[in-house]
Amino acid sequence: MSTTTMISSVSAGSAVPVASVPDSAERSEERAMLDRCAVGDERAIHWILTKYRERITRLAAHVLRSPREAEDVAQEAFLKAFRQIDQFQGKSSFYAWLYRIVVNLCLDRLRKKSVSSEMPMDESLLPCLYVDAPDLDLKMAVQQTLDSLTPPMRAALVLRELEGLEYAEIAEVLGVPLGTVRSRLNSAREQFRQRWRKQMEELDHV
Repeated sequence: MSTTTMISSVSAGSAVPVASVPDSAERSEERAMLDRCAVGDERAIHWILTKYRERITRLAAHVLRSPREAEDVAQEAFLKAFRQIDQFQGKSSFYAWLYRIVVNLCLDRLRKKSVSSEMPMDESLLPCLYVDAPDLDLKMAVQQTLDSLTPPMRAALVLRELEGLEYAEIAEVLGVPLGTVRSRLNSAREQFRQRWRKQMEELDHV
């Protein structure tokens, strides 16, 4: 989803298009690759890395607000996933399982660092996350609005609005009840709308 679409969706409170569901052939191929990863097949590992690295790094960057740390977390997440690949039983989608690892690693980092929502944003993150935004002021406004949310709210909003996950998938990724996801998203959207309006008012007076 583009930045503009996300802004419109959150501001209007509308539903967002979810990520396309892999067809049975794609799921079968991925399952075969995961089985091969379990025995250390380098080609299969490369296949999984190629398929998910960009998405995982982007997710970590949104939650952590630091592209440098996002790269570290992505690498750590893949190492952990491959070490624990035999624990993936296929009851859920692999990307949801992998996303949960990433989000947990991100939130653990934020807790350890006691990062507040007022932490200065890493401006080098902006070009890679919001390349579709028309100008730098808009990029910064979007990022600052996201930054103002608590890490759990930001994670839920990113998973829904940017990654397109279903509510049930978000609940699985975050390890919380479905009702918690709904209330967290409602709060995140309301805070995003309020703070976005404030950001736009400030831009109008620059």
